Amino acid sequence: MNAFRAFLEKLKKRRKAFVHLLILLVVNGVLFAGVTYRLANKQEILADDQQRLSLELEQKKAELEALSLDEARVTANANAVTDFWTDVVKTRVPGLTEAWEEIDRLTKESNVIKGRTAYGRELMDVGLEQIKATMPVEGTYFDLVRFINRLERSERFFLVEEVRLAQRERQGTTIRLDCSISFYLKAGTTPAEEAGS
Repeated sequence: MNAFRAFLEKLKKRRKAFVHLLILLVVNGVLFAGVTYRLANKQEILADDQQRLSLELEQKKAELEALSLDEARVTANANAVTDFWTDVVKTRVPGLTEAWEEIDRLTKESNVIKGRTAYGRELMDVGLEQIKATMPVEGTYFDLVRFINRLERSERFFLVEEVRLAQRERQGTTIRLDCSISFYLKAGTTPAEEAGS
């Protein structure tokens, strides 16, 4: 019994140390719980951030792909405009004469008879002169179709704007069409300047 009392006395003396140890354990537990909660919370936040950033990355990739396609299209369009200006559109003189010769050649190749051609000129803001020509053409249906196809496929860039049936022979196969086409030339001088010289 004395041993037990001695043990209790020792415990009483060390009670303060046990209280400190208990407080230390409680503080340690609270700190452990807090740090563990913060780490778990931070892990969730990081996972959410990663998911959000992955979505943003996918969106940016899609935007980059769309912009790359737009850039390729713009480059192709710029090249087409350059080719149009340098290879297709001719200067006014001798471009106008060459255009009429081309139309005459296409009518002969297609077995089509061309009547008198009337034309008008319009100077455009982009530095081009638009020539609008109207002409009656006669021939069989297939010859006229061949003529129109060759006009549209010509390297000179003729635009067939209107084709109107003017007359058809009652007993023959000849058809007469009023054909309106347009093409473009590089404007060197304006029509007013040309008239003044």
